Amino acid sequence: MSPEPLFPPPSERPGSIAGLLALPDAARLPYWELLVPTELRQTFALPEPGAWHEETGGPFRWFRVPGTPGVRVEVWPDPASEDPALAVELADTYLGHLEAAWIVIIDPRQPRYDVDRDHSGEAIPLGTERRNLREELRALAAGLAPNQVRPGLRMFRPLIQRIERFAELLGIGILYVAPLAYHNAIKYEKYGFTYASGLEELQWMHREFRPGGVLRRRMDGTRPFRMPWMADTVRGRSWAIHDGVLGRRWLAPQMYKFVGRSFSTNTFPGATW
Repeated sequence: MSPEPLFPPPSERPGSIAGLLALPDAARLPYWELLVPTELRQTFALPEPGAWHEETGGPFRWFRVPGTPGVRVEVWPDPASEDPALAVELADTYLGHLEAAWIVIIDPRQPRYDVDRDHSGEAIPLGTERRNLREELRALAAGLAPNQVRPGLRMFRPLIQRIERFAELLGIGILYVAPLAYHNAIKYEKYGFTYASGLEELQWMHREFRPGGVLRRRMDGTRPFRMPWMADTVRGRSWAIHDGVLGRRWLAPQMYKFVGRSFSTNTFPGATW
């Protein structure tokens, strides 16, 4: 990690996102800067942030998330791209913890798969039954997981570390996430998160994807998202769940970790991607 920006003593720091947003611009900027991994700057030869623009202009942007007690921080190596390389939404919880409601770090130089848009180009809201099957098949063939529009940058670990450090600076001890798909939950397990809710469900899924399980029997090859081999991989299971193999929609569990400490939860022992 590159040298940290200068922060005031703990007694003078805000203790929440709301408190941070109440500060003058100059006092907020070091916190936004902290969230950008050094690896991301180096990959795209980005300048030191220096200045952040609210909503528009420049590679470094931030804005309040309407209707929520949260903030969104983005990095656009190419301002003309359709997608930022980094997007992080952070919000206060009602118990005074920190929730990372959205974490994406992708490579905007790579081909895009419009799994988030229908055939007319309109956005498909998350959590709906609408799908763009043509684009999902392309994404599956390219090695992507559900909801991924571009390949990742393999920088998730340093990003999580920076979000933890961000929480630590605010004096917050617990970080929450809500995985949008099965593969996200397994990924968060590997970065030290455990379950506030949903652990039994993830354990049930693993058991039923194994030989003899009910989900395994449904992986019968009648659909491209339910090929038999997919029962043995994280990505394959995630696509099958996205395709409805559970008989219902994915219900996101709630996951958390203590800042600076990791759990060893593992609901898919020996998992391969």
